[in-house]
Amino acid sequence: MSLQKILFLIFLFTCGALSAHAQREYEVTPFFGARVGGNIDVTQQGNPNVDFLKIKNSEDYGILAGVSLWDNFQAEFMWNRQPTALSAHNPNDGTYTFLSNMNLDSYQADILYHFKGPDSKFRPFIVGGLGVSHFGLPPVNGQNPLGFSNRFSFNLGGGVKYYFTQHFGVRAELRWSPSQTTQGQTQYCDPYYGCSPTMVTNMAEQVQANIGLIFRFK
Repeated sequence: MSLQKILFLIFLFTCGALSAHAQREYEVTPFFGARVGGNIDVTQQGNPNVDFLKIKNSEDYGILAGVSLWDNFQAEFMWNRQPTALSAHNPNDGTYTFLSNMNLDSYQADILYHFKGPDSKFRPFIVGGLGVSHFGLPPVNGQNPLGFSNRFSFNLGGGVKYYFTQHFGVRAELRWSPSQTTQGQTQYCDPYYGCSPTMVTNMAEQVQANIGLIFRFK
């Protein structure tokens, strides 16, 4: 079973257990916006003409499915797709060369906290979660340029909701969304044992800004 399915099942079981104790409110929010930033370090490949792959800034879209846990807390499952492209950066002259188109899909389970109660029309919130990012990259010359497809990811952010009626509203938010990518090496220095090489996980750090329509029901 894929990690995406496992996360979604955990989300469903959690919501079902909580809903057994009290009536819950549910929200479904289709959204769209933009996702920017993100470099994939490939210096470990040893190519002197490429040091990182740049993820092209582009639009994104997806859907959020949430359920209330308590008055101000909500659990969510988010699917987010960014149709984008990768370009190779040449450190010798600073130029970029188009490599391939790519779909970057994120599947994440979130916890959201509202700063106002469920009866308020205007509800600022903070949100954070974790899950997996899928780098949907077709083969280039018969090979995967990244050497991987799925990586751990997380997000932190906040935004506002405004409800026009009890069952309909709008949501705007901003999130920092890093994804793990390749393995790298750095120097770790201990005051007693000196310095030694240490393996680290590189991150593709992105920011996304989205707006969506809220459909709320019990």
